[in-house]
Amino acid sequence: MARCQSENSYYLKDRLNMLFPILPDNVQTVTTLFNSKITSISYQDFDINFARIDILDEDISQINNIVETVQSGNRLEGKDYTNGNLNREI
Repeated sequence: MARCQSENSYYLKDRLNMLFPILPDNVQTVTTLFNSKITSISYQDFDINFARIDILDEDISQINNIVETVQSGNRLEGKDYTNGNLNREI
């Protein structure tokens, strides 16, 4: 079996008209729902050896910037990024 070859893009739209990309995978029968903004957190406070980076639509220069930022222990900043409420109090 091969991954879905369709060029269609799927999204969920919330009440604020933010689009959440959906990535179906017909091989693993797992569908991934991504945040409407790029989630970027600093890994400096975590005792980890590896970090996972999901790449969806980025070009090679954006990918290189993302990798360099994560390797340096920093996070991407700006209106297109979120920390996913990592430090939010409940």
